[in-house]
Amino acid sequence: MSSNITDLINNSQATELDFKESPLLRGLNQKQIEIVVSVMEHLCYEANTLVLKQGEQNKGLWLISEGCCEVTRYSLNHEKHRVIAVLGPGTIFGEMSFFRKTPHSANVRTVSNSTVHMLSQEAFEQLRQDSSEIAATILINLVSVVSERLKLMDGWVCALTEQTEVPANNKYEEWHDFRAKLYREWNF
Repeated sequence: MSSNITDLINNSQATELDFKESPLLRGLNQKQIEIVVSVMEHLCYEANTLVLKQGEQNKGLWLISEGCCEVTRYSLNHEKHRVIAVLGPGTIFGEMSFFRKTPHSANVRTVSNSTVHMLSQEAFEQLRQDSSEIAATILINLVSVVSERLKLMDGWVCALTEQTEVPANNKYEEWHDFRAKLYREWNF
C-alpha cells in the first residue's frame, strides 16, 4: 500500500467529518445541514467494498465522513485498473453521473472501513422543491468542487504533455483538440 493511502487511512480513522466542514455543505447553517443530513442515506462499508462500479448507474452524491476510498478506472481495453484518486473524510464523489443520464466513469472502493452518506437524486429534487436555498447552495458548492477538479486535471495533463516520450507538438495538439472537443460537445 502506498504511503499516501496509508497516511489517509491513518488520518481518517482518527477523525470523523464535521458536516460543517464538508465542501458539499459549505455555507449552510446548522439547521440547513441537519435538513440535508436527514434526507441522506447513511451507509457503513467494510474495507475493500465496491461502492460504485464503472459502467453502472446509481444517481447519488456521496460524502465520505469516515474512512478512505480509492477511485479506480479500467483502461480502454479493460486490461488494467488504474488508481485515479484517494479520497478521505469530507470528499464527495458521484457528481459526474448525478445530473446526467450516464453511467459511472470509474469505480469507488473502500480502502478502510468507511462511513458514507448518499444524497439521492430524488432527495435532492425534494430539497429543491421544499428548500430551494439549500439546493442552490449545494449546486454552487458542486460547481466549485468540479471546477477545482478540472483545474487539477489541467495541471496533470500539462505535466504529461511535458514528458519527452512523444514529440511536444503532437502532445500539445492532442491536448488542444481534447479540450476543444470537451468544451464544444458539452450540451447544457
